[in-house]
Amino acid sequence: MYDLAGKVAVVTGAGRPLGIGRATALRLAREGARVVIVDLGRTTPQAQSDVIGVSPDLEHVAAEVKEAGGEVLALAVDVSLKTDVEALVRRAVEHFGQLDIMVCNAAILADRNAKPTELSETIFDRVLAVNLKGTFLCAQAAAQHMIERGRGGKIVTVGSRAARRGMANLIAYSASKFGVVGLTQSLALALAPFGIRVNCVCPGAVDTDMSTLNHEERAQHLRVSFDEAKSHAAREIPLGRLTTAADVARAIVWLASSETDHITGQALNVNGGSLMN
Repeated sequence: MYDLAGKVAVVTGAGRPLGIGRATALRLAREGARVVIVDLGRTTPQAQSDVIGVSPDLEHVAAEVKEAGGEVLALAVDVSLKTDVEALVRRAVEHFGQLDIMVCNAAILADRNAKPTELSETIFDRVLAVNLKGTFLCAQAAAQHMIERGRGGKIVTVGSRAARRGMANLIAYSASKFGVVGLTQSLALALAPFGIRVNCVCPGAVDTDMSTLNHEERAQHLRVSFDEAKSHAAREIPLGRLTTAADVARAIVWLASSETDHITGQALNVNGGSLMN
């Protein structure tokens, strides 16, 4: 659908088997982009390899991207560390010669069901460090390269339904994702003079490995099976099914394409019509 031949894209948080990052990397590759996939990984790098110290899951995603006909570089990166992120962009440019698209997808969900009076400072700081600071660092490093290159670029951040409405059982996560939307709007204004478009995708209830806990808790609460709980969640969505990682990936790739060159600073819900999300 979109011709991204010749483009180079970075996708963070791409190591989950059912995740948005994996689906986005595969879709970008099918559209012709060369892809750098990123997630946490092993401590010992593999020298002279296009799979640098990454986890087995990210290795598997790299193999899938190759099977889809794409060129891929897989890197172990902690997006909350400025040195790691700077090395990521440097390595991507050294390997592929440029960087056109940054997809800031990496996130953690470490504060689930934590009471506000009991949520630890350590967990709060870590969630914001990965979800918000990590998004900023990746966008910053990508923008620096794009400005120096002088040919613009696309930055796509990933918010959440928790960025649209606060969630009592996800205090730090909600705060971080609200921050991502504000960061996106501010970066869009600041980077517009350089031809860099910055937009956000806000997924709803996505059917990924991260959502498994939701369904398990719903099953316990309703005293039904896991599959019945999952079906119950789907019936609450106007379009009648859970959002898939592929649904979100399509929106991300659209925002990364030339089809959206006059769109910036927006937060797009991908949630099957759930107006409260």
